Amino acid sequence: MSDDVKANLKKFKQKPKITVPAEFLDGANSYDDKLAMVKILTEKEKGRVLLIIKKMISAGMEESKKKKGLK
Repeated sequence: MSDDVKANLKKFKQKPKITVPAEFLDGANSYDDKLAMVKILTEKEKGRVLLIIKKMISAGMEESKKKKGLK
């Protein structure tokens, strides 16, 4: 495949990123505000949230194995 064809395919594969305004993140002071923010993010960015959770679980499992002396 030529470089031009690869570049064109790459453009089609990329999804537009949904961004959350900084004001929204800075304005989440109360627990309810933070909870609403997390709900919105999980609705809009399911794949990214899933990856974060997977990494957190993997890190926790690795840490637990180290404490137990396992590989």
